Amino acid sequence: MNFVQFLRVLSKNLKWLTIFPILVAVLVYFLTGKLPKEYQSATTVYTGIASGYGITTNEEVPRAADYFSINNAFDNLLATITARQTLEDVAIKLLAQHLLLEMPDPIILGEKSFAELKNTITDERALMVVPGNFMATVEKIHKYKNSSTDNIVVKLLSEPKGHYSLTTINKNLSAMRKSSSDFIDLSYKSDDPGVCLNTLKFITEVFIEKYKFLKGSETVNVLKWFEARLKDAAAELNNSENKLKDFGIRNKIINYYEQAKAVAIENETNETGYYKELMAYEAHKRAVARLEDQLESREILLRNNAELNRLRKELGVVHEEYERAKIYSNSPEKVAKLATKVDALKQEIRLWVLQYYSLNNTVESVPMTVVLESWLKEILSLDGSEARLQVYIDRRKEFDRKYNEFSPLNMQVSRLEREISVAERQYLEILHGYHLAKLRQQNIEMSNNLQVMDNPIFPTKPLASKRLLLVVLSFLASFFFLLVYFIARELLDSSIKTTTRGEEFTGLKTFSALPNRLSMGNSLQMGRIENTLLDYAVSNLKIELENSPQQSNNYLITVISSREMEGKTYAAQKLAVKLYNLDYSVLYISNDDNMEDAETDDRRFRTLRYDITSRLFSAKTEENLLPEFSRVNRSAFNFIIVEIPAISINALPNQLIRNSRLSLLVVDARRSWTASDENIMKLFRKAAGEENKIMLWLNQVEPEDLENMVGAMPKAKKSGVKPALKQKEEGVDTEEDTDMEEETA
Repeated sequence: MNFVQFLRVLSKNLKWLTIFPILVAVLVYFLTGKLPKEYQSATTVYTGIASGYGITTNEEVPRAADYFSINNAFDNLLATITARQTLEDVAIKLLAQHLLLEMPDPIILGEKSFAELKNTITDERALMVVPGNFMATVEKIHKYKNSSTDNIVVKLLSEPKGHYSLTTINKNLSAMRKSSSDFIDLSYKSDDPGVCLNTLKFITEVFIEKYKFLKGSETVNVLKWFEARLKDAAAELNNSENKLKDFGIRNKIINYYEQAKAVAIENETNETGYYKELMAYEAHKRAVARLEDQLESREILLRNNAELNRLRKELGVVHEEYERAKIYSNSPEKVAKLATKVDALKQEIRLWVLQYYSLNNTVESVPMTVVLESWLKEILSLDGSEARLQVYIDRRKEFDRKYNEFSPLNMQVSRLEREISVAERQYLEILHGYHLAKLRQQNIEMSNNLQVMDNPIFPTKPLASKRLLLVVLSFLASFFFLLVYFIARELLDSSIKTTTRGEEFTGLKTFSALPNRLSMGNSLQMGRIENTLLDYAVSNLKIELENSPQQSNNYLITVISSREMEGKTYAAQKLAVKLYNLDYSVLYISNDDNMEDAETDDRRFRTLRYDITSRLFSAKTEENLLPEFSRVNRSAFNFIIVEIPAISINALPNQLIRNSRLSLLVVDARRSWTASDENIMKLFRKAAGEENKIMLWLNQVEPEDLENMVGAMPKAKKSGVKPALKQKEEGVDTEEDTDMEEETA
């Protein structure tokens, strides 16, 4: 729906949109004449949630605002205020305060409310009241309430109205955060100023107490859990330490790592001494061997002396022969041979002499006596070194045994120590969590100090009456709902309404339309619109006939409808009169009971009536519909307009429709197009054939839906000729139509 359609709906139903809301507003005005007066009291509570100081607050580091946490905290606080248990405690305290009254007290309960309470609670009062003791009375009311599910206290709390109704308290209570501050504004409304004041006081007391309890109880269960886990962790740590202690006792271990380190150091020292002693032993052993080699050369010395003596004797013999040969001038060869032998013996003696010297002295020219002393010393050192080596070897075996004992213990000690370490870390973490929970508990207890900043005051003046507001709201609400109803009806309306929708539903081109005469109170305006639409119809008629290949001096036009009461008689009459006013001769034939045979003085306009008989179904021309005495000269008329009765209850004259030059389907725009209409439309098409055309003539169209054909609605002229232009629904005077035609032209 566009804006123009909205304005049309508004203007069309403006009468109802004005009258009905006014009636509703007047009704509300009288119904609210006895509204009770309402009193209101307010208080302000400081929470400290957003900027409060606690144990965990660090003044050196500015605290970043966590808006989510702050909003969540305020939501929890507001939920505590409106919780059912909070409201129930408030109602019971208020009831206890009122039951303790012996007479009305304006500060607590007015006369009217006191009388109502006295009439409500009679015999039960003695079961719930402890005179002079407010808290005892509250406890007795609680017990009485819980004693059964059907008692006076339960009824008072569950009723929809009343000072002690939970619904009423929740409805009249208003709690909200004051901007982005740490304050909460509370207000309460009631028809009794004393009830208003004391209810607000009890609400403040109860919700502060409950909120502190809830915040404090948050850490109680956590602390209990940490205490239990801390006890288990301590027992587990002690058990692990006892395992390590028993293991050390069984294996005679004081400190495994220190003992292992000492054994390793001693083994290292032993190994170092062992290799040093082994080197000394080898040195002594080599020295003894060399000295013994030197001492063994004494026998070689004796043999050397004997050989040297032999060589000396042999050299003397050979030297004598050499001298003799040289003296006796023997052959040179012999002399040379002897000289060579002499040289060889000298050389050999020389070697034996050197050997003898080396046997009597060492390389360092050390005498043999010194060598003997050194040999004895080395022999003694070698024996000592060998004894020490044996000791080192025995200690190595001892260290190997210790290693065999300590090596398996390493994994066991590590496992036990790891178990102790895990248990210790677990114990420390639980202890840390316990300390944090304890700190949080103390922080909550210290920072959760809700304080009432502005105490509620006794309201002396009632609130302004809502009577005018209710009247205005009722007017607007009824106007709005009524407007929504009209718009919904318009949107959900499945009627044909406009020519565009008519063409869409029927599949026919629009011939013309006629307005809804009941929607137009101005007869002059309706006459102008009808005249314009009839001009449109005549123009369409001429165009269709001129474009037809069959040219003739007279044309048969059938006016048909699928249902009764579509307005085809009125439409056919209007078309006939319009054609007559345009100087055409017209014959109008209808089955309307209210119409009689008539003819104008100039014999150019004639009306005839026929009866619905069996001849209608087989009629081929208009003459077949008329009786014998009503025969007319067909060629004397330019247009022959025949009205066909509704096809839904009569037979369809196929031949008559086929022989007509144009068929006009009259449809009421106020109804819907149904499947039965679609089936009848198929019959029309079959009956008409290709040479005939069927066009849509929409009747009873709302004036605002005709603007696509006639443009803006013409305004009525305020003149004295208005009464003379009134029309009758059964027809229009010829002179009136002529005047309308001239005005339109």
